[in-house]
Amino acid sequence: MIILYGGSFDPVHIGHMIVANEVYHSFQPERFIFIPARQSPLKQHRTLASDSQRVEMLKLAVTELGFGEVSTIEVNRSGESYTYDTVLELCQDDADIAVIIGTDQFEQLDRWHRIDELKKLCYFIIVNRETEFNVVSEPDVSFQIPRIDISSTEIRRRLKSGESVKFWLHENISTFIRKEHIYEKEKSN
Repeated sequence: MIILYGGSFDPVHIGHMIVANEVYHSFQPERFIFIPARQSPLKQHRTLASDSQRVEMLKLAVTELGFGEVSTIEVNRSGESYTYDTVLELCQDDADIAVIIGTDQFEQLDRWHRIDELKKLCYFIIVNRETEFNVVSEPDVSFQIPRIDISSTEIRRRLKSGESVKFWLHENISTFIRKEHIYEKEKSN
């Protein structure tokens, strides 16, 4: 089994890491792949951290988690990032592929690029986000974790205004962000 966990990861935070940890330990996949998106077609904003900074933050997260790998398959592709293209490229003969998504993405799956074809290649592990549980049909799986309503948007806002993000980010990721001056309104010396 291969589990794909894609997203902007701008930045990767404790909520992302908890989702990854819970899913990994429940499913025990042969491979767990974090995939930072170049540009999600369903999101309005562009990432603020560079592709290389987001990849580096994910590598730091993988080190802390003790499992997983980071793929640059989407950041190396030009244009919008489509899960269909990524799954097709990563598909191996008869590979069992699952894609982690949150409730917010689950509710707009009908807007995803080539969704009917994508569903033939993989299934979804839908993690409750801003809700207690999700009602899904097989082969998709509803996966419940304790709610942690942390968002990258709020973290970026807090960092820009100089507010604390302690416990929102793993310490090594927070250190990297501050060292690189990511998300600051003005670069400090």
